[in-house]
Amino acid sequence: MPAALPAVDASQPLCCAPLGDTAFAPRDDAVAVAARLRAMADANRVRILQALSCCEGHEMTTTDVAAMLEVSPATANHHLRQLEGAGMLTARRDGAKVLYGLRLESVRAVARVLQIACGASCDCC
Repeated sequence: MPAALPAVDASQPLCCAPLGDTAFAPRDDAVAVAARLRAMADANRVRILQALSCCEGHEMTTTDVAAMLEVSPATANHHLRQLEGAGMLTARRDGAKVLYGLRLESVRAVARVLQIACGASCDCC
């Protein structure tokens, strides 16, 4: 069984606004969100997303990811392609290197689905 995640201290101010948005309609892109969740269903891919989310515009190469995950470049490339195929990453060529960055809107779409809207008015009650 995986270890429990640490509790978030809600009394501390956030550095930025939450990713979620209550104006989201899950049916609109449920297929895309499901594909992103499938791509995220691997611990190494979650680690890649965490590393790329440190700041806006951060990019990593396959070599960077391989070193971070302590895997071969081929394995790192596989994980990066899975995330890119799910629309979670952008890829841009810089000479012989390919730099991967986070597609913030894709991450926000997943976050909106997972967000619990405290005190939201809905039709379910």
